[in-house]
Amino acid sequence: MHNYIPGTISGIILFQTAIIAPVLFRNLDINDFGKVIRIIWPKFFAIIAALAAVSIGLTYSEGGSTFQFGITVFTCVAGAICYLIIPATNRASDIGDKKKFDLLHKVSVYSTVLMLIANIAYPFV
Repeated sequence: MHNYIPGTISGIILFQTAIIAPVLFRNLDINDFGKVIRIIWPKFFAIIAALAAVSIGLTYSEGGSTFQFGITVFTCVAGAICYLIIPATNRASDIGDKKKFDLLHKVSVYSTVLMLIANIAYPFV
């Protein structure tokens, strides 16, 4: 059972980043896009963190490898961090602090990419 959640997390990340965000960006006015993304993105990271928390328990209880356990912990922590930096990212965008926004956005993007790679690797480690 513990192998299913990392697959679900990978699917959610791919769906959100490859389909939802680009479709919204191409089809909404930039202000409307910003409003919608601010609603969707916190839920995205909260779901990832929650699924990873469940995965921690399942991986531990079902005897997953140390690497698998590390992936679940990393995903839970990274998802939570990305969730928690959203208000600061939005604030930086609102006040025009481009340097802070860029830094926080990069943390979010790189963390998401690493979570995706790690969760794809999960069944192979």
